[in-house]
Amino acid sequence: MEIKEVVLPEEKQAVKVFLEKNQLRYNDDIEYTIYIKENNRIIATASTVKDIIKAIAIDEDYRGYNLTSKLISYLINYFQTKRIYHYKIFTKIENEKYFETFGLQVIARTDLVVLMESKHYGIKDKLKQIKVKYNIPNQDYCALVLNANPFTNGHRYLVEKAQEYNDGVLIFVVEEDKSMFSFAERLLLVKEGVADLKNIYVVPSTEYLVSNLTFPNYFIKDDSISTREETLLDAIIFMDYFVKEFSIIKRLLGSETDIITLKYNTVLKEILGDLIIEIPRKRKDDIVISASLVRKLYQERNFKALEKIVPETTLEYLKQRWVFF
Repeated sequence: MEIKEVVLPEEKQAVKVFLEKNQLRYNDDIEYTIYIKENNRIIATASTVKDIIKAIAIDEDYRGYNLTSKLISYLINYFQTKRIYHYKIFTKIENEKYFETFGLQVIARTDLVVLMESKHYGIKDKLKQIKVKYNIPNQDYCALVLNANPFTNGHRYLVEKAQEYNDGVLIFVVEEDKSMFSFAERLLLVKEGVADLKNIYVVPSTEYLVSNLTFPNYFIKDDSISTREETLLDAIIFMDYFVKEFSIIKRLLGSETDIITLKYNTVLKEILGDLIIEIPRKRKDDIVISASLVRKLYQERNFKALEKIVPETTLEYLKQRWVFF
């Protein structure tokens, strides 16, 4: 039983069909796939996205033949060729004990799915490093998680409201790079947009929060809506790790109309309970300020209209960006 890499379109299609038979999806973000074939049919497969192993499936007739072990060992070797020594697995809950034999530990689990990672430099180490790198003092914080694509007066309003609940504010900027504005741009604009406010700390969200790792379809605005379990994982990770490491006493959310983000926020409220405070969106001239509106006006080069709904720092950046992009 030789392990093969997916190269041809027909191989990819065959893997998709096989996964569907096993109640799994072949997400568009998958970067690398391997499979095992016997008697001219696929009997096992696994894929990777960056440092994540996912979409593992074994034909029912071939379970108990150690095929999962072969696939995982192959992918671990593949990671090493890419100099990836810390990796994660997103899998069904019934596989948890099995993957512990590979030295993996649980980050979070729901009733149906579990997220695991190798023990070297895990989530706790990553968050401690951020705390040191960004000189975050030991105190209580009100937290916001912003994509800020780009930073608007609406985002600024949320930050100011957060300061009403607690003097110290932590802003986690979504690190996943699947937006019009890159993570580096968004981080810069948030920092510049709150530079005049005291006791505000702007840091990366890490791959553990609102990312491809825990919420694969968060950024896909179509019918491919993330499962409730994936959303739960994100909320559980925030509660179990971010709240504890950063002494977060409140998390502010802006009110939402987008169906995906609305469902995400509903789960956050369910898991985080009294930690959540939802704030109605800021309006200007009876128009709700949103990043999507800013992007639309930016593409239309309507800087006059943008003056009313973004901070001066964002406005100046958008004007310069238009010239160089």
